[in-house]
Amino acid sequence: MSKPLIDVPKEKLQQVRIDMFRKVQREKRIKNRIVSVTFISMLCLSLIFSIRISPTIASQVAKIPGFQAIVSAIAIDKGIRDIVDHEYFEEINVTQSRKGLSLTLQGVIADNSGLVLFYDAEASFDMSNLNLEKVQLFHGGEEIECGCTFIRNASDQTYISSSVEYNFLEPIAYTSKDFKAVFHFSDEEKGNIKITLPFSLKNEVAEEKIFTANRTIDVNGQKFTITQIRRSPLKVALDIELAKDNTMQILALDDVAVMTESGERRDSIINGISKGGNIRDGKFTLYLQSNYFDDPASLKVMIGAVHAVPKGEDFVEVDFSTKEILTKPTYFNEDLSAAQQSVSVKINKDNKGKFLMFSDAIKEDGTPLEIKGVTISRDEQYVMETTQFEDYTGKAKIYLNYYTNPIGNNIEVNIPLQ
Repeated sequence: MSKPLIDVPKEKLQQVRIDMFRKVQREKRIKNRIVSVTFISMLCLSLIFSIRISPTIASQVAKIPGFQAIVSAIAIDKGIRDIVDHEYFEEINVTQSRKGLSLTLQGVIADNSGLVLFYDAEASFDMSNLNLEKVQLFHGGEEIECGCTFIRNASDQTYISSSVEYNFLEPIAYTSKDFKAVFHFSDEEKGNIKITLPFSLKNEVAEEKIFTANRTIDVNGQKFTITQIRRSPLKVALDIELAKDNTMQILALDDVAVMTESGERRDSIINGISKGGNIRDGKFTLYLQSNYFDDPASLKVMIGAVHAVPKGEDFVEVDFSTKEILTKPTYFNEDLSAAQQSVSVKINKDNKGKFLMFSDAIKEDGTPLEIKGVTISRDEQYVMETTQFEDYTGKAKIYLNYYTNPIGNNIEVNIPLQ
């Protein structure tokens, strides 16, 4: 690989990554998951009778007003199923209306790692062009910094049953149980619609269960350590540190799961944030579906694959002024192209790798180049992933977030929970 054209001091680069991650977490929104509400409504009516849940869960869910969203969550997350089964779900049922839009906060799940709001929205108008832009969360009068994910609406509808998930950057102290959620909608005809829903928690918030693991895994000479396992009602968190003397940059751990002695398996979070931290800083966290209400003596951590590339060859360099790819890793075989404020990768459909190939981007002066969004398009043979950046004319390094290059497969490690 040719010598990089941009020389960025390591200390400055590290701080840039940290700052960028924090900013992304504060502003994070899911924009690529569009759900048909009509489908969800039909699904929910059948799920009560068809998904494998206990009669206790079915009876508990049936009591929840507007239960469609919680049933959908149960169908894809065993941890949510356990929460309902153990009656940890807290009903709120608060309604506010504005400009013909009525919003009901049906219930909430809260722990030290985050909070999930389940809500229904009804309108006297067609909500085809209604978008949920952001949802702010206030606690004790102060806005909480957190990564917020939500499902955007589909077309031709007057009813939505959905959820908003907050992932706290730092655990919060529930000194006050009074909260306020501020929903910001926009509509072509109605304009901006702001609805504020105050609510208070009544139940005690479950304490996080923290276990020291300190299990180091060596994958072809590349090491990482599972330092802690943290279990809360909403998720299981695996805290991981990379060895500083690794010669390769570990990019991703695929198909991670935990299993108890009884064979109960919990996989990665499907609809929400499944990873926290920046893996290039050497510390990150993987989030799995929770088994909080079980008390196993040990957990088996299973990793389907570890992907890594040589250090110093984990980025591409682009000149946006000339729309050229200046350098790319020697192993990078996919078609890569640059346009004004975007970079595209063409991937053969036979490639089973994941999307979101790029992450951090650094300008020539060492400041972050903000990612504005990612779009995916497909034809009969290829998938095209295009990453859009803020307006910028100049050179930039764009770091790989994911690349299919397994250095180890089917790894298992048993960790006692003491």
